[in-house]
Amino acid sequence: MVYLYVIASYFLGSVLTAAIVAKLKGVNLQNENSGNLGARNAGRTLGKSAFVIVAISDGLKGLFVVLIGRMLELPELAIALAVIAVVLGHLYPFWNKGKGGKGVATIIGAMVIFSPVHFIGFILGFLISIPITKSATLSMLNGFILYGILVSSYFEAGWVMSVALLLVIWMQRKNILERMKPDVLE
Repeated sequence: MVYLYVIASYFLGSVLTAAIVAKLKGVNLQNENSGNLGARNAGRTLGKSAFVIVAISDGLKGLFVVLIGRMLELPELAIALAVIAVVLGHLYPFWNKGKGGKGVATIIGAMVIFSPVHFIGFILGFLISIPITKSATLSMLNGFILYGILVSSYFEAGWVMSVALLLVIWMQRKNILERMKPDVLE
């Protein structure tokens, strides 16, 4: 049961809403702006409504994986592994030669329901950082780090959730490094 749940989570993650929305509008999103199949590039290329649709849909993937695991009364470790799987599906979809999105909305959806109390830590980390960094990317990084620390200290499987967070942070590395340049922070 657990293996099937984790594998199904990967396949759910590989459903990229950005590619679907773009195709409906006659656009190949991989040839536009960053080429990424996520909410940010969809919004930049197709407009705010595309951003909202893709962000919510991608977030729901993470949320559903955790919700289904809880409904099946699976152990927290299995649920956390499924979160890694849904994120990996979003980052590296089998049908698109491993080129997907960056996983931000998907992991946030999972974080919200995996531990709503600790998600408040993510929000606080983000909100406290934003006036200092003046960067949503760096502030989100701080929120992810705080969430990872909090969830790891409370859940036995929290370190597995932290691995999922690290995957998303890794995919953001270019944006993070760009935002950390001295002229950007001034």
